[in-house]
Amino acid sequence: MDKYLLGKQIKQLRIDRGLSQEKLSEMIYISPRQMCLIENGNSYPSLDTFIRIAEVLEIDINKFFKINARDYDEYRNSVIDIVKMLDRRKLPLVRDLLIAVNAH
Repeated sequence: MDKYLLGKQIKQLRIDRGLSQEKLSEMIYISPRQMCLIENGNSYPSLDTFIRIAEVLEIDINKFFKINARDYDEYRNSVIDIVKMLDRRKLPLVRDLLIAVNAH
């Protein structure tokens, strides 16, 4: 997920809950500066911080990503369909790309 969009979502949820940036940062045990960096899209929250944000804002962490298991199956099937239609000469390149993407 894009840092800017994630920060924007967190900020809007915080505002909707009537919390100041300082109050939310206090509730999730980070500095107001770090909260500002997250909300402005300059930093990703750590996993622990992200979980605490979701808990305090009372939102399912998966809603930030708007992806569910069925979406993953659809993505996987779409990729498989594309690979099935590829010219055989392109398969080694696609395999190498998938290996590179999976390594990161």
